[in-house]
Amino acid sequence: MTRFLPLLAALTLCAPASAAVAWAGADATTGGFGVHAGAALLPIPFIGTVGLEGSAERPWRVTDTSANRVALGLTLRDLNIPLTKVDAFATLGGQALLPSSGGTTAYALYGEAGLRGPVFGPAGWRAFVRGTSAGTVGAGLGLELRF
Repeated sequence: MTRFLPLLAALTLCAPASAAVAWAGADATTGGFGVHAGAALLPIPFIGTVGLEGSAERPWRVTDTSANRVALGLTLRDLNIPLTKVDAFATLGGQALLPSSGGTTAYALYGEAGLRGPVFGPAGWRAFVRGTSAGTVGAGLGLELRF
């Protein structure tokens, strides 16, 4: 019994804070505002969930040189931070910057990492940072519904 209790405690602390089958939300970023949505592909016990996430963003101010961003990535979510109701996520994927008035579309790889926490019921907050192979860095805050 004494060997079982530490194992049970470790398993409890490693369980995902709020594993989701699907999620959708809205974000405000350093470059603009947008939406994101995703679905779980493979839950990994005691680690998290692998999923697919897509997003679309629009700049705060549309000019001749601004571009809309669309992205698709593979994400690892629900990485529990022990003793908190917060979990972490990390995403790797590709993005396209679609010019608002003609021009060429720019493609890049991106990486994103952040934290998620509860607000009320299935709603939660998220904060993230993002870097791209094109040399841009950004951050954002958002609200997310988890299903």
